[in-house]
Amino acid sequence: MKHAAKWAMCLALGMGVASMAMLTSTDANSKPKPATVVAPAAPVDPPMVRSQGGILLSPQGIRFGMSETELVTLYESIIKEDFKPLYAKAQPGPAYNRVASAEAEAVAAFRNSRVPFDNLPTGVDSTPLRGEYSYRNQELMMKITRKGVNRYFFFIKGKMWKFYDEVPLKENGPLGKDFAEARKKYDDAFRVLGRNVDADFKDRNYNEVDWQDATTHLRVIDRNITVGIVYEERATLNQLASLRTNKAVDTDTVDPDIAALVRPPGAPSAPPPADTKGKNKKK
Repeated sequence: MKHAAKWAMCLALGMGVASMAMLTSTDANSKPKPATVVAPAAPVDPPMVRSQGGILLSPQGIRFGMSETELVTLYESIIKEDFKPLYAKAQPGPAYNRVASAEAEAVAAFRNSRVPFDNLPTGVDSTPLRGEYSYRNQELMMKITRKGVNRYFFFIKGKMWKFYDEVPLKENGPLGKDFAEARKKYDDAFRVLGRNVDADFKDRNYNEVDWQDATTHLRVIDRNITVGIVYEERATLNQLASLRTNKAVDTDTVDPDIAALVRPPGAPSAPPPADTKGKNKKK
């Protein structure tokens, strides 16, 4: 009996060691499953900018709510400052007159850049700016080009509520050579990562990153070789739906009068007109 008990114990220990060996062998040969990483949900609202006094508007003197007259007056003074170095280099006479003529043309070009979005379509519809405005809601746009940057001003109900800069991407440029560099400049300056907003090709034609502070919503738009920098007044943005009472017309739909004349394939034919002439005939 003692020998049997010892044999049973040895057998049990042996099976246990074998089982451990099998488990160890199995664990060594099997690849561990990677841990599941859950990506954080995108923030519902743009992050708030609290550093450096928030989102700064430039040049000095520009503000949301300006009228057309106020904006033109501001940029007339800015254009004048831009031309001062040219006046300083120009000799009296024809050279000086050419500088004066160029300054007058720059002011006139800004004044005449006015594009109202009334009833008729405009050439702006075929540009990347499409979607930044609406028709028949007292909206208009003005444009100025300075130092290689196009700036577009958008008005609604007579007040400037948004401006949009087109900044070329290039090596050693103000925003870097690509969108990643441009985005990092804003992340670093604001000390908070912007919110990624993907294009839906309905309300947004490009991927964007955005931020906000108490008064301004800032969008940085990836346009491949160009970056769009859009400053919007939050107060107007929040009530934009009520300001744009006239909605866009879907030009892809068929006019109802034309649709009534076109019978879809397979649709039953219309019944023949009733024979009213033979009603009074005697049988």
